[in-house]
Amino acid sequence: MKPLEFWPDYSDSLVWTANGTRVSLDDLPLPRDMVERAGRWLSEYDDTKLPWEPTRDDEWLSEGKRLLVDLRQELLNHDFDLQPNEDFWLSPDGEGEGPAS
Repeated sequence: MKPLEFWPDYSDSLVWTANGTRVSLDDLPLPRDMVERAGRWLSEYDDTKLPWEPTRDDEWLSEGKRLLVDLRQELLNHDFDLQPNEDFWLSPDGEGEGPAS
């Protein structure tokens, strides 16, 4: 299993290697629509949306949790283990909020 980290950040950064190198979603075995969905979500990234900020964006955070679940599932099929950089991306049972419909 190849480890990857889900770590949204500025500059279109979403997935990183264990040693901190950014991985382009285009370089991963992901369906095009999933790459586009992740890109749209990530384009709205701003530190002010994070859970510890008074301006947190619960809708954006929920979509990120669903995205993490979907990316993890897809990447598991290709021997990648995608883990979040922060626990808040997971629900109390260790999973995201469930696949997007």
